[in-house]
Amino acid sequence: MRSLLGVSLVVWALAACGSDEPCDPTQSACTFSKDVSTMTVPAGHEDENTCQSWTLGNPTEMWVHEITQSNGGAYHHANWFFVPDDQFKAPDGYWNCSDQGFDELVAALEGGYLFALSTQSHNETQTLPDGAAIRIPPYSRIIGASHLLNASDSPIVTTMSLAISTIPVAQVTAKLAPARIQYQDLHIDPVAKSSFTTECDIKAAYATVHGTTPMQYQLYYTLSHYHVLGMYQQLEVMGGPHDGDVIMRHDGFGNNAGTAITPFVDLAALDATGLRMTCGYDNPRSAEVGWGIGDQEMCVIALQAVTDIGWEGDVTTGDAVMGTAADGEIQHLGACGIQAFPWDFAKPGGQGH
Repeated sequence: MRSLLGVSLVVWALAACGSDEPCDPTQSACTFSKDVSTMTVPAGHEDENTCQSWTLGNPTEMWVHEITQSNGGAYHHANWFFVPDDQFKAPDGYWNCSDQGFDELVAALEGGYLFALSTQSHNETQTLPDGAAIRIPPYSRIIGASHLLNASDSPIVTTMSLAISTIPVAQVTAKLAPARIQYQDLHIDPVAKSSFTTECDIKAAYATVHGTTPMQYQLYYTLSHYHVLGMYQQLEVMGGPHDGDVIMRHDGFGNNAGTAITPFVDLAALDATGLRMTCGYDNPRSAEVGWGIGDQEMCVIALQAVTDIGWEGDVTTGDAVMGTAADGEIQHLGACGIQAFPWDFAKPGGQGH
């Protein structure tokens, strides 16, 4: 797939005072926007190898409080990251992820996770709670790893447009670090309702990074992701006297799946050990459904929290049926393997290349 080399308009918001100078995100609330790419997705096409990039050229850090995306269709899902601008140096526009060796975990480690599209959403705005923001270092490039899907009989010309709204660091009261949980060992039962639960021990993962330092983890934002068979996703407190308290429940498919957690949930204050995630499905098909694109399923939640670690929890093997609920839902459980790493809120960014 060729990179788009045509002109895309970059709009630099003016300062709130109405001056004709470009907005300075270190001093004012600003909005920066761009038509990141325009592409034609053929009829019946699906792929997970399309990346898009927007080189910000920002000489200072940016604290992002809100993200808006709009597109012309053919986007099933997309995960968006930021990296130093000397990494994954493809021309801005769209390109094959594999050609540049793009890897989501590497992107998260080198820069960070910004946001994800809700499933098949054409327009949405994801707003963090008051005072909460994600830091993008100076001279960064935003990269989206997209899952394209055009199930129609005609090609779709689609433009991906992004707008990021920032607040000055003096107004930031909650500096957010990312995490993600994925239940990949899905075995969704045929002609049945079933649920898949995993329990992620954040306290133990935190100790692998910071030793005996008490856990810091205040949850501010979640984003759910599953496909058309999904009925719901639920996130609960795990461990301690509040074990089982529901933090977030997202029902249905195809709507904005971002949820601001207000007030935030402080796991340490609750004497909790981590988080419990459940995805529920209703499969009318005669065949078992697993993890994947096409007619397969996913179970993912992205998290943003005040903490000094980033982490990913995955169920890659060991899915087991634990029983059947009174309503007939077949209940599965899988072990959450966590990879945690220190989160640096002073990453230097790129070199302005």
